[in-house]
Amino acid sequence: MRKALFIFLFSILIFLESSAMAEIEAIFSPKGGIKKGILKEVESTTSTLDLAIHEITSFDMAQALSKAKQRGVKVRIIADSKQAKTQSSQITYLIHQGIPVKVLGGKEKGMMNHRFAVLDGKRVMTGSFNWSEASEKWNYENILILSEGEAVAAYQKEFDRLWKEKRVIK
Repeated sequence: MRKALFIFLFSILIFLESSAMAEIEAIFSPKGGIKKGILKEVESTTSTLDLAIHEITSFDMAQALSKAKQRGVKVRIIADSKQAKTQSSQITYLIHQGIPVKVLGGKEKGMMNHRFAVLDGKRVMTGSFNWSEASEKWNYENILILSEGEAVAAYQKEFDRLWKEKRVIK
């Protein structure tokens, strides 16, 4: 009986410890602070940042990625090929900053519709939010920032799979 009680209490302790370590933050727009949350996460990244995004038109967010690269963070981006060619896209700016960019779409079926970033292999930002000024000011969108190990690993695996398949644009 004593051994069973010990095992039960030990199991609860392990569960509580793992639950406490997995943090989740939900942010909503319009004007709910998603952009501020993204910028904070990018600025706190120290080693790697893998971004799979439909579009990026916010110059502030593009600058944050460039500054991360300047700090020594390894930044990689996969974007939608049609969105990357639009006049408002910041993809060309990011390429000129030396950030490797690959695209999905074009001759292939479908589009790049993911919106997630893996930060330092420890955190994920995901949701409906495009990295655009319109998304912050007018659209009803969301992001989740989470640090649960299995979820982070799944997103990293998806990014790595896509990175191997797609072409770099220069």
